[in-house]
Amino acid sequence: MTSPIIRRGFTLVELLVVIAIIGVLVALLLPAVQAAREAARRMSCVNNLKNVALAAINHHDQRGAFPIDEDYFNGNSVQEVDLDSLTFSWQPRTKFGIPKEGLDGGGWIVRVLPYLEQQALYDRFDIPGHGLNGDWNDRQNLGMNYTLDPTFRAAVETQPAVLVCPSDEFGGLQPNQFPYSDSSVPFGRELTVATTCYKGNAGDGHFEFLPSFAPQPPGLYTYDPLFQCYTGDDCVGMFWRTTYIRGGVELRQVSDGASNTFLIGESSPVDGNSAAWSSDGDWAITAIKLNWDPQTSGACTNPGARECWTQNRGFRSNHPGGANFAMVDGSVSFVQDDVNPLVYRALSTRNRGETSSRD
Repeated sequence: MTSPIIRRGFTLVELLVVIAIIGVLVALLLPAVQAAREAARRMSCVNNLKNVALAAINHHDQRGAFPIDEDYFNGNSVQEVDLDSLTFSWQPRTKFGIPKEGLDGGGWIVRVLPYLEQQALYDRFDIPGHGLNGDWNDRQNLGMNYTLDPTFRAAVETQPAVLVCPSDEFGGLQPNQFPYSDSSVPFGRELTVATTCYKGNAGDGHFEFLPSFAPQPPGLYTYDPLFQCYTGDDCVGMFWRTTYIRGGVELRQVSDGASNTFLIGESSPVDGNSAAWSSDGDWAITAIKLNWDPQTSGACTNPGARECWTQNRGFRSNHPGGANFAMVDGSVSFVQDDVNPLVYRALSTRNRGETSSRD
Protein backbone atom coordinates (compact mmCIF):
# COMPACT_ATOMS: atom_id res chain seq x y z
CA MET A 1 0.00 0.00 0.00
CA THR A 2 1.37 3.42 -1.03
CA SER A 3 2.21 5.74 1.85
CA PRO A 4 0.19 8.99 1.87
CA ILE A 5 2.00 12.14 0.75
CA ILE A 6 2.32 14.60 3.60
CA ARG A 7 2.53 18.26 2.53
CA ARG A 8 4.11 20.41 5.17
CA GLY A 9 3.82 24.23 4.92
CA PHE A 10 5.37 27.05 6.89
CA THR A 11 4.35 27.34 10.46
CA LEU A 12 3.22 30.74 11.67
CA VAL A 13 6.46 31.23 13.54
CA GLU A 14 8.55 30.38 10.45
CA LEU A 15 6.48 32.77 8.33
CA LEU A 16 6.99 35.58 10.82
CA VAL A 17 10.72 34.91 10.89
CA VAL A 18 10.91 35.09 7.08
CA ILE A 19 8.95 38.35 7.05
CA ALA A 20 11.23 39.77 9.74
CA ILE A 21 14.32 38.80 7.73
CA ILE A 22 12.91 40.43 4.60
CA GLY A 23 12.13 43.55 6.60
CA VAL A 24 15.68 43.74 7.91
CA LEU A 25 17.11 43.29 4.40
CA VAL A 26 14.86 46.03 3.03
CA ALA A 27 15.88 48.33 5.88
CA LEU A 28 19.53 47.63 5.10
CA LEU A 29 19.10 48.12 1.37
CA LEU A 30 16.91 51.24 1.47
CA PRO A 31 19.69 53.71 2.38
CA ALA A 32 21.85 52.24 -0.38
CA VAL A 33 19.01 52.62 -2.88
CA GLN A 34 18.37 56.19 -1.77
CA ALA A 35 22.08 56.98 -1.97
CA ALA A 36 22.22 55.54 -5.49
CA ARG A 37 19.22 57.62 -6.54
CA GLU A 38 20.76 60.78 -5.08
CA ALA A 39 24.04 59.98 -6.83
CA ALA A 40 22.14 59.76 -10.12
CA ARG A 41 20.28 63.01 -9.41
CA ARG A 42 23.51 64.73 -8.45
CA MET A 43 25.19 63.56 -11.66
CA SER A 44 22.28 64.92 -13.69
CA CYS A 45 22.52 68.17 -11.75
CA VAL A 46 26.24 68.42 -12.48
CA ASN A 47 25.58 67.84 -16.17
CA ASN A 48 22.97 70.61 -16.20
CA LEU A 49 25.31 73.00 -14.40
CA LYS A 50 28.14 72.21 -16.79
CA ASN A 51 25.90 72.75 -19.82
CA VAL A 52 24.78 76.15 -18.52
CA ALA A 53 28.39 77.10 -17.79
CA LEU A 54 29.52 76.02 -21.25
CA ALA A 55 26.70 78.08 -22.77
CA ALA A 56 27.99 81.16 -20.94
CA ILE A 57 31.54 80.37 -22.10
CA ASN A 58 30.37 79.93 -25.70
CA HIS A 59 28.64 83.30 -25.43
CA HIS A 60 31.99 84.78 -24.37
CA ASP A 61 33.84 83.07 -27.21
CA GLN A 62 31.41 84.38 -29.83
CA ARG A 63 30.67 87.84 -28.41
CA GLY A 64 33.84 88.69 -26.51
CA ALA A 65 32.30 88.79 -23.02
CA PHE A 66 30.17 86.76 -20.66
CA PRO A 67 26.42 87.51 -20.91
CA ILE A 68 24.98 90.53 -19.15
CA ASP A 69 22.15 91.32 -16.78
CA GLU A 70 20.04 94.40 -17.43
CA ASP A 71 18.37 96.09 -14.50
CA TYR A 72 14.61 96.73 -14.52
CA PHE A 73 14.83 100.39 -13.49
CA ASN A 74 15.38 103.15 -16.02
CA GLY A 75 15.55 106.18 -13.77
CA ASN A 76 17.22 105.43 -10.43
CA SER A 77 20.86 105.82 -9.48
CA VAL A 78 23.61 103.23 -9.66
CA GLN A 79 26.86 102.81 -7.80
CA GLU A 80 30.12 103.97 -9.30
CA VAL A 81 32.54 101.44 -7.83
CA ASP A 82 36.26 101.87 -7.23
CA LEU A 83 37.62 98.32 -7.27
CA ASP A 84 41.01 99.39 -5.92
CA SER A 85 39.60 100.76 -2.68
CA LEU A 86 36.30 98.85 -2.93
CA THR A 87 34.30 101.95 -2.21
CA PHE A 88 31.38 103.37 -4.13
CA SER A 89 29.31 106.50 -4.62
CA TRP A 90 25.79 106.81 -5.97
CA GLN A 91 25.57 108.43 -9.39
CA PRO A 92 22.69 109.17 -11.80
CA ARG A 93 22.15 106.24 -14.13
CA THR A 94 22.31 108.64 -17.07
CA LYS A 95 26.03 109.05 -16.36
CA PHE A 96 26.60 105.49 -17.57
CA GLY A 97 24.08 105.47 -20.39
CA ILE A 98 20.88 103.54 -20.92
CA PRO A 99 20.24 101.39 -24.00
CA LYS A 100 18.20 103.35 -26.54
CA GLU A 101 15.40 100.81 -26.31
CA GLY A 102 15.34 101.07 -22.51
CA LEU A 103 16.30 98.49 -19.93
CA ASP A 104 14.64 95.13 -20.47
CA GLY A 105 15.18 93.60 -17.01
CA GLY A 106 16.38 90.38 -18.61
CA GLY A 107 19.04 88.27 -16.98
CA TRP A 108 22.10 86.53 -18.34
CA ILE A 109 20.31 83.17 -18.53
CA VAL A 110 17.82 84.32 -21.15
CA ARG A 111 20.77 85.57 -23.23
CA VAL A 112 22.47 82.15 -23.32
CA LEU A 113 19.36 80.30 -24.50
CA PRO A 114 20.66 80.08 -28.10
CA TYR A 115 23.75 78.28 -26.75
CA LEU A 116 21.53 75.79 -24.88
CA GLU A 117 19.71 74.76 -28.07
CA GLN A 118 16.79 76.96 -27.02
CA GLN A 119 16.77 79.44 -29.91
CA ALA A 120 12.99 79.12 -30.37
CA LEU A 121 12.39 80.09 -26.73
CA TYR A 122 14.81 83.00 -27.02
CA ASP A 123 12.94 84.26 -30.08
CA ARG A 124 9.69 84.27 -28.09
CA PHE A 125 11.21 86.75 -25.66
CA ASP A 126 12.59 88.96 -28.39
CA ILE A 127 9.31 90.43 -29.71
CA PRO A 128 8.54 94.04 -30.65
CA GLY A 129 7.60 96.21 -27.70
CA HIS A 130 8.63 93.60 -25.17
CA GLY A 131 11.44 91.25 -24.40
CA LEU A 132 15.02 92.01 -25.24
CA ASN A 133 13.97 94.89 -27.49
CA GLY A 134 11.77 96.54 -24.87
CA ASP A 135 10.92 96.93 -21.20
CA TRP A 136 9.59 93.53 -20.26
CA ASN A 137 10.36 93.84 -16.58
CA ASP A 138 10.47 97.58 -15.93
CA ARG A 139 8.27 98.15 -12.89
CA GLN A 140 9.03 101.86 -12.75
CA ASN A 141 7.65 102.34 -16.27
CA LEU A 142 4.81 99.84 -15.80
CA GLY A 143 6.50 97.40 -18.12
CA MET A 144 4.85 94.49 -16.32
CA ASN A 145 1.97 94.86 -18.78
CA TYR A 146 3.78 92.25 -20.85
CA THR A 147 1.48 89.84 -19.02
CA LEU A 148 -1.20 90.97 -21.48
CA ASP A 149 0.83 89.55 -24.37
CA PRO A 150 0.07 85.79 -24.55
CA THR A 151 3.23 84.96 -26.53
CA PHE A 152 5.53 86.65 -24.09
CA ARG A 153 3.70 85.37 -21.04
CA ALA A 154 3.96 81.82 -22.40
CA ALA A 155 7.72 82.33 -22.75
CA VAL A 156 8.03 83.44 -19.11
CA GLU A 157 6.15 80.29 -18.10
CA THR A 158 8.30 77.90 -20.17
CA GLN A 159 10.63 75.80 -18.01
CA PRO A 160 13.77 74.34 -19.67
CA ALA A 161 14.78 71.11 -17.94
CA VAL A 162 18.45 72.15 -18.03
CA LEU A 163 17.75 74.79 -15.36
CA VAL A 164 16.27 72.29 -12.88
CA CYS A 165 18.34 70.23 -10.44
CA PRO A 166 16.53 66.89 -9.93
CA SER A 167 17.51 66.90 -6.24
CA ASP A 168 15.66 70.16 -5.60
CA GLU A 169 12.00 69.65 -4.73
CA PHE A 170 11.36 73.33 -5.49
CA GLY A 171 12.88 73.21 -8.96
CA GLY A 172 10.68 73.96 -11.95
CA LEU A 173 7.65 76.21 -12.40
CA GLN A 174 6.89 78.12 -9.20
CA PRO A 175 4.66 80.97 -8.00
CA ASN A 176 5.80 83.68 -5.56
CA GLN A 177 9.02 84.42 -7.37
CA PHE A 178 10.09 88.07 -7.16
CA PRO A 179 9.37 90.22 -9.14
CA TYR A 180 6.42 88.23 -10.50
CA SER A 181 4.40 88.00 -7.31
CA ASP A 182 2.16 89.99 -5.02
CA SER A 183 2.02 93.76 -5.58
CA SER A 184 4.84 93.76 -8.15
CA VAL A 185 2.46 92.30 -10.75
CA PRO A 186 -0.15 94.61 -12.32
CA PHE A 187 -3.70 94.19 -11.14
CA GLY A 188 -2.62 91.64 -8.57
CA ARG A 189 -1.80 88.91 -11.09
CA GLU A 190 0.60 86.38 -9.67
CA LEU A 191 2.48 84.39 -12.28
CA THR A 192 3.78 80.87 -12.08
CA VAL A 193 7.11 81.24 -13.83
CA ALA A 194 10.18 79.29 -14.84
CA THR A 195 12.89 79.17 -12.19
CA THR A 196 16.59 78.39 -12.13
CA CYS A 197 18.58 76.18 -9.77
CA TYR A 198 21.82 77.70 -11.10
CA LYS A 199 22.87 81.28 -10.40
CA GLY A 200 25.72 83.46 -11.51
CA ASN A 201 28.44 84.38 -9.06
CA ALA A 202 28.11 88.02 -7.97
CA GLY A 203 31.10 87.92 -5.63
CA ASP A 204 31.29 88.21 -1.87
CA GLY A 205 29.71 91.61 -1.34
CA HIS A 206 26.58 91.61 0.77
CA PHE A 207 23.01 92.31 -0.33
CA GLU A 208 21.54 95.49 1.22
CA PHE A 209 23.30 94.95 4.54
CA LEU A 210 25.67 92.40 6.01
CA PRO A 211 23.67 89.79 7.96
CA SER A 212 24.80 89.41 11.55
CA PHE A 213 25.02 85.62 11.15
CA ALA A 214 27.80 85.87 8.55
CA PRO A 215 30.27 88.55 9.60
CA GLN A 216 33.11 89.10 7.22
CA PRO A 217 36.18 87.41 8.68
CA PRO A 218 38.85 89.99 9.52
CA GLY A 219 42.14 90.26 7.73
CA LEU A 220 41.29 88.98 4.25
CA TYR A 221 40.04 92.17 2.63
CA THR A 222 40.45 95.84 3.33
CA TYR A 223 36.98 97.00 2.33
CA ASP A 224 34.24 98.02 4.69
CA PRO A 225 31.64 95.32 5.50
CA LEU A 226 28.97 97.58 4.00
CA PHE A 227 30.41 97.22 0.50
CA GLN A 228 27.96 95.88 -2.07
CA CYS A 229 27.88 96.21 -5.84
CA TYR A 230 24.93 94.32 -7.27
CA THR A 231 23.68 97.67 -8.63
CA GLY A 232 27.16 98.95 -9.48
CA ASP A 233 28.97 99.77 -12.67
CA ASP A 234 31.53 97.14 -11.67
CA CYS A 235 31.81 94.28 -9.20
CA VAL A 236 34.23 91.61 -8.01
CA GLY A 237 32.18 88.65 -9.33
CA MET A 238 31.03 87.55 -12.78
CA PHE A 239 27.34 88.50 -12.93
CA TRP A 240 25.32 91.18 -11.19
CA ARG A 241 22.13 93.11 -11.88
CA THR A 242 23.71 96.00 -13.81
CA THR A 243 26.41 94.11 -15.71
CA TYR A 244 25.16 95.78 -18.90
CA ILE A 245 27.01 98.98 -17.90
CA ARG A 246 30.39 97.35 -18.48
CA GLY A 247 29.16 95.17 -21.35
CA GLY A 248 29.87 91.91 -19.56
CA VAL A 249 32.97 90.51 -17.87
CA GLU A 250 35.80 89.42 -20.15
CA LEU A 251 37.99 86.41 -19.48
CA ARG A 252 41.13 88.55 -19.42
CA GLN A 253 39.64 90.38 -16.42
CA VAL A 254 39.61 87.17 -14.35
CA SER A 255 43.11 87.76 -13.06
CA ASP A 256 42.71 85.32 -10.14
CA GLY A 257 42.57 82.46 -12.65
CA ALA A 258 39.73 80.79 -14.52
CA SER A 259 40.10 77.56 -12.52
CA ASN A 260 40.04 79.45 -9.21
CA THR A 261 36.95 81.60 -9.77
CA PHE A 262 33.30 80.63 -9.48
CA LEU A 263 31.22 81.24 -12.60
CA ILE A 264 27.91 79.65 -11.60
CA GLY A 265 26.73 77.85 -8.47
CA GLU A 266 23.71 75.95 -7.26
CA SER A 267 20.80 77.72 -5.64
CA SER A 268 17.12 76.92 -5.05
CA PRO A 269 13.78 78.55 -5.91
CA VAL A 270 12.88 78.12 -2.25
CA ASP A 271 14.51 81.54 -1.78
CA GLY A 272 11.72 83.31 -3.70
CA ASN A 273 14.30 85.10 -5.88
CA SER A 274 14.96 82.54 -8.60
CA ALA A 275 12.88 83.66 -11.58
CA ALA A 276 14.93 82.25 -14.45
CA TRP A 277 14.63 85.15 -16.87
CA SER A 278 14.90 88.08 -14.45
CA SER A 279 18.10 90.00 -13.71
CA ASP A 280 17.08 89.86 -10.05
CA GLY A 281 16.79 86.07 -9.96
CA ASP A 282 19.97 84.81 -11.58
CA TRP A 283 22.80 85.73 -9.16
CA ALA A 284 23.91 84.89 -5.61
CA ILE A 285 26.68 85.95 -3.24
CA THR A 286 29.19 84.23 -0.94
CA ALA A 287 28.87 86.72 1.93
CA ILE A 288 26.11 84.35 3.05
CA LYS A 289 27.14 80.93 4.29
CA LEU A 290 26.84 78.03 1.88
CA ASN A 291 23.51 76.23 2.37
CA TRP A 292 22.44 78.78 4.96
CA ASP A 293 18.72 78.52 5.75
CA PRO A 294 17.56 81.64 7.62
CA GLN A 295 14.18 80.09 8.38
CA THR A 296 15.29 76.90 10.12
CA SER A 297 18.33 78.58 11.69
CA GLY A 298 16.16 80.89 13.77
CA ALA A 299 17.82 84.00 12.31
CA CYS A 300 14.64 84.83 10.43
CA THR A 301 11.28 84.69 12.18
CA ASN A 302 9.21 86.45 9.51
CA PRO A 303 10.02 85.15 6.00
CA GLY A 304 8.53 88.26 4.40
CA ALA A 305 10.61 90.71 6.41
CA ARG A 306 13.48 92.60 4.83
CA GLU A 307 16.08 91.02 7.09
CA CYS A 308 14.89 87.61 5.88
CA TRP A 309 14.74 87.94 2.12
CA THR A 310 18.14 89.62 2.03
CA GLN A 311 19.58 86.52 3.74
CA ASN A 312 18.28 84.26 0.99
CA ARG A 313 20.76 85.51 -1.62
CA GLY A 314 23.34 82.81 -0.95
CA PHE A 315 24.16 79.58 -2.77
CA ARG A 316 22.45 76.37 -1.62
CA SER A 317 21.55 72.87 -2.76
CA ASN A 318 19.67 69.77 -1.59
CA HIS A 319 22.75 67.58 -1.97
CA PRO A 320 24.07 66.25 1.34
CA GLY A 321 27.13 68.11 2.53
CA GLY A 322 27.56 70.93 0.03
CA ALA A 323 26.82 72.28 -3.43
CA ASN A 324 28.24 72.15 -6.95
CA PHE A 325 29.97 75.10 -8.60
CA ALA A 326 31.12 75.61 -12.17
CA MET A 327 34.36 77.51 -12.49
CA VAL A 328 35.15 80.06 -15.19
CA ASP A 329 37.13 77.42 -17.10
CA GLY A 330 34.02 75.19 -17.28
CA SER A 331 35.12 72.61 -14.71
CA VAL A 332 32.69 71.63 -11.93
CA SER A 333 33.64 71.18 -8.28
CA PHE A 334 31.70 70.11 -5.20
CA VAL A 335 32.21 72.57 -2.33
CA GLN A 336 31.65 71.27 1.20
CA ASP A 337 29.34 73.02 3.67
CA ASP A 338 32.24 73.43 6.09
CA VAL A 339 34.47 75.16 3.55
CA ASN A 340 36.71 77.78 5.12
CA PRO A 341 34.76 81.05 4.72
CA LEU A 342 37.92 82.86 3.62
CA VAL A 343 38.46 80.32 0.85
CA TYR A 344 34.78 80.32 -0.11
CA ARG A 345 34.69 84.08 -0.48
CA ALA A 346 38.06 84.20 -2.24
CA LEU A 347 36.80 81.77 -4.88
CA SER A 348 33.97 84.17 -5.71
CA THR A 349 36.18 87.16 -6.55
CA ARG A 350 37.76 87.36 -9.99
CA ASN A 351 40.47 89.99 -9.47
CA ARG A 352 41.38 90.45 -5.80
CA GLY A 353 44.68 88.56 -5.93
CA GLU A 354 43.83 85.91 -3.32
CA THR A 355 45.35 82.46 -3.45
CA SER A 356 43.10 79.64 -2.33
CA SER A 357 42.65 75.88 -2.33
CA ARG A 358 39.35 74.04 -2.52
CA ASP A 359 40.74 71.05 -0.62
